[in-house]
Amino acid sequence: MIEFIVRARSAPVEADRFLASIGTGVGVEYLADIVRHAMFISQGHRSDACLSLVLEKSADFSRVLRISGSDLGSLPDLHEMSLLRAIADALRSASTLGKDESITDSRGIEVTAVSFEHLVKARTESHQVLLMDADGADLREAELAQDVVFVLTDHTPMPKNTFKSMARQGVQKISVGPVMLHTAQCISLVLNEIDRRGLTR
Repeated sequence: MIEFIVRARSAPVEADRFLASIGTGVGVEYLADIVRHAMFISQGHRSDACLSLVLEKSADFSRVLRISGSDLGSLPDLHEMSLLRAIADALRSASTLGKDESITDSRGIEVTAVSFEHLVKARTESHQVLLMDADGADLREAELAQDVVFVLTDHTPMPKNTFKSMARQGVQKISVGPVMLHTAQCISLVLNEIDRRGLTR
């Protein structure tokens, strides 16, 4: 399984506030691109890929929206607004979650009330975890496990303390090239490399 964990620090977890933030500079629009690039291919979706969006702007707990290709139900429209509404609907279904509780909506989107730090730490216990960073090792030369997790951030930079914490857990930095790209573009390049190596199932 290939998983992408994307930290969206400024994205609201309350559904109406999430929708109201579209076009205000918060950057939630990019989440639709991230979903498209991570999960969908021509005439279908990736059954071996998983995307975890960590939305952190909350009065209580962060929400992790997990979209797994093996469990994904119907997402008939892939345009930006449709995907953003699907995210908002999943957030609405998870509005009363307590810490570490989960719920799965009718589309197969699982939402868990858990922090980014705890999510990454849990993955390091059983997966190869790589942090996308311009100073990292070249993806083309890196050894990749069959089950690998790539950690990215949206347009908001990752705090330096987070880098240090993940490094202590064995997370290594990886780069797709010398030019700073959008998160969705990085995901496409990673998946292309994985496809070319035949690591997908």
